[in-house]
Parts: sequence; structure tokens; C-alpha cells
Amino acid sequence: MAECSTRHRSERSASEQVRQQVVDYVRHEICRYGIHRLTMDGIARGMRVSKRTLYQLFPQKTSLIRLSLDEIAREARQSVAVEPPPSAEKAMQRLFELLDAYVSLLHTYGSVLLTDMAPDADYEPFIESEKDFWYRHIVEALEQCHAYGWLLKEPTPQVIADNLFHTIFEQCRQGVDFGEQQLMCRVVLRGFFRREKIGYIDELLAVDTERGIA
Repeated sequence: MAECSTRHRSERSASEQVRQQVVDYVRHEICRYGIHRLTMDGIARGMRVSKRTLYQLFPQKTSLIRLSLDEIAREARQSVAVEPPPSAEKAMQRLFELLDAYVSLLHTYGSVLLTDMAPDADYEPFIESEKDFWYRHIVEALEQCHAYGWLLKEPTPQVIADNLFHTIFEQCRQGVDFGEQQLMCRVVLRGFFRREKIGYIDELLAVDTERGIA
């Protein structure tokens, strides 16, 4: 009985290992080629597994791609702190970190994948859910900066975020270079801060550049 239980655990472990390898492979492929060009036949060939094995692990292509997307999104979310900033400087720093992380996430997906997902009913809810997560946190950071008196009175944090998110997403879909877009976002966001506070932003961005973050 114990031998049978050990064998089942070993088989389950091997199956989970293959499952993760498939997800890793699909993550790489969809970020290069998008969704529509990827087929279960192609995945099976690329992974050198039988179609039967693949369908046993993932009955549907949609569920496999969603899982792969979820992994990418989860890693991006984990890259930013969640605790409330204890000072104006920390709130400002978190704002720029969130913006950089969101831009980086969209560029990880790539223009082809974003274009494929946007009009697709199977994946559009995922895009909107991710956008909502980053939007809420960036608006929260903007509101904190506003509460500390660092932002101009107008426009409101929501209007700033609305304009940024529309521009960021569309530029990523059009294939704008990551470094160029990151710089543009930073310059635009910097312009909403009060003049006497901009020096702090420039100091932060200069330190980030020296560390190789930018």
C-alpha cells in the first residue's frame, strides 16, 4: 500500500513538472508570437510531448494561455510593495515604481500579444482585470502624493491616470520601444508635480538610472 502511494506521488510530481514546463514554454511563445498563431499541435511539437498528454494536462488552449498570462501578471504584481508609503517621498517613489512596473508588464506581453487579446472575448476580461489592478494602485499613489501637497491641484489623480493608461496601452500595442515609453511616461508624470517638488523626482530618477533600474 505504501509502495502504491509513493508511486502515485511520484507520478503526480512528474505530471506537475511537465505541466509547469508547458506553461513556461507557452509564456515564451505567446509573448513572441501572440495567441492566434499558437496551436495545441504546435505546443505539443515544441514540447515534444504527445497531444494526448497535452490535452490531459490542459483540456483547452484557452485555459493554458490564461494560466500562462496569470503567471506573468502575478510576477509583476509581486515586484511592487503593497504597504502604504509612510512619507511624501516614499509615496512619490512608489508612484514611479508602479508606473515602471506596469509599463514593463505590458512590454513583457509585447505588441502582438496585446493586439491579439484586446478584441478577443476570451482574453479581454483578463486585460481589463489587470488594467484595473494597476489603475487602482496608481490612482491611490497619486492621491497620496496629492494629499501631501506634491501634485498640482488640477487635473485630478483619476484624470491623470486615465490619460496615462490610455497612452501607455496604445503605445505598447503599437510597438513603441520600452526605454522610450518609460522615459515619456516619467516626463509626463513629472509635469503634474508642483515645481518646487520636481527636484526630488529628478534625484530619484537619477539614482534609479545609476542603479541600472531605468
